[in-house]
Amino acid sequence: MNLLPYRKGGRFWTAVLLTAILIAGVLQPGRAHGEGTDNKKKELEGIRDQKGAVREELKKLEKKIRPQKEKVVKMEGKIEKANRKISEVEKEQKKNEKRLEYYDRLFKNRIRIIYQNGEMGNMQSLLKAGSIEEFLARFQTLRLILLRDRSLMEKYERIRDEKKALKEKYEGLAKEQQEEAEKARKIYVKVEKEIRKTEKKLAGLNQKEETLREALNKLSLVDATLYPFKFASTVGVDAWGFYNRQCTSFVAWRMNQHGKRFANTMGGGRWGNATNWDNNARRLGYRVNRTPRVGAIAQWDAGNQTGGFGHVAYVTAVKGSSVTVEEYNYNTRFGFGRRTVSAGSVSNYIHLN
Repeated sequence: MNLLPYRKGGRFWTAVLLTAILIAGVLQPGRAHGEGTDNKKKELEGIRDQKGAVREELKKLEKKIRPQKEKVVKMEGKIEKANRKISEVEKEQKKNEKRLEYYDRLFKNRIRIIYQNGEMGNMQSLLKAGSIEEFLARFQTLRLILLRDRSLMEKYERIRDEKKALKEKYEGLAKEQQEEAEKARKIYVKVEKEIRKTEKKLAGLNQKEETLREALNKLSLVDATLYPFKFASTVGVDAWGFYNRQCTSFVAWRMNQHGKRFANTMGGGRWGNATNWDNNARRLGYRVNRTPRVGAIAQWDAGNQTGGFGHVAYVTAVKGSSVTVEEYNYNTRFGFGRRTVSAGSVSNYIHLN
C-alpha cells in the first residue's frame, strides 16, 4: 500500500524483470480474448454510439423546454401580482361600500324627516325665523345638508364604480395571463414527457452497457488465483511499486491484466496508499465520481473500516444499488476476498478506461 522503496541488489531487479515478463506474456489480455470478446467489444462500441445520439437528443429537448419553462415561471409571477392587486382592490371596495351605506342611510333619513314633517312643517320651520336673514340661513342650511349628503353619496358611488372597473381589469389580465401560462405549460409538459422518455431510453442503454461490460469482463478476467504475488513476502514490492498482497498491489495487477499500464508512478503521480488514489487520479485527469461501473476501481478513504491507509478494490459487477468487488487484504489478512456491498458505501469510483 505504500510507495516503492529504494533498494539495491541484482536479485530484487531480477525478480521484477521476471514478473514483468510474466505479466506481459502469460497474463497478457490479448491471450484471454477470443471471437466472443471481440463481438462483445463491437456491441459495446455500438451502445456507446447510441448513448451519444440519445444524449444529443436530450440536450436538444432540454434546450427546447428551457424557454417554455421560463415563460411559465414569468407568467405565474405576473398572475400572482395581478391577484394581489385584485385582493387589494377588494379590500378597498369593502371599506368604500361601508362608507357608501352610511351616507345613503343618512340621506334617506333626512329625506324621510322632511316628508314626515310634511311640506307645511318645513314651511312653518322656516316661517318661525325671527328675520329674513334667519329664514335664508335656515333654508340654506337645509339645502347644504342635503347637497353635502348627496355629494358624498355620489363620491362613494364613483369610487365604487372605479374599483369595480379596476377589479374587472385585473381579473381580465389575470385570466389572459393564466391562458398564456397554460399554453406554455402544455408545451412544457409535452417536452418534459419526451425528456423522461429519452432519459428512460438512456437508462436502458446504460444498463445494457453495464451488462455487456460485465460479460466482457468475465470473458477477459483471469482467475484471481493467478495473482502472481499471492505467496510473496508482504515486505517485498511488486512489479508496479506496491507492497505485495496489499489491496493496492492486487488492483494494480487487475488494471495491468486488462491492458492498462498501471504503476505507482504512472503519469508522473505518486499513488501510494489507497486513501490517496482518488486525489491522485483527479490530478492526472481521470474521472472520479460516485457512479459504479464494471472495471472501475472502488476506493475508500481512510476511516474506521479501512484504518489510516484507506482501501481499494476492483468492481466486477453492478446490480442496482449494489456492487460486487474483488480485493486483497480486507476480510482476509494479506489474502483474496470477494464481497457485495452497497454502491453508496464506497467513497469514490475511479475510472481509468
